[in-house]
Amino acid sequence: MNTQPRMYVLVRLDLSEKYQCVQGAHALAQYSIDHPKIFSEQWKNQTLLFLGVRNLIELRRWNFELTRKYKMHSIFREPDLDNQETAIACYDTGEIFKELPLAGKS
Repeated sequence: MNTQPRMYVLVRLDLSEKYQCVQGAHALAQYSIDHPKIFSEQWKNQTLLFLGVRNLIELRRWNFELTRKYKMHSIFREPDLDNQETAIACYDTGEIFKELPLAGKS
């Protein structure tokens, strides 16, 4: 099992692959604003993994689960989609995400 933290970005698979990339980048940028010390002093632009969740409901479930487990994360809400949540960034060892597929895969 990997014990080194990595940056995980969860994106909705019900969005196009191009939109997944853009929304994931927004979540990563939001993380840099919300958690600047972790972003610049711990992650330091190292490993980045984009993972997929089925849809908005599943993304909200992940937001709830990460909050419940006190995992520092950031969620991005897209203004062009009525402020729907589109992606989450989380710096973690990733055990919690082990069952999620890579983004872009159905």
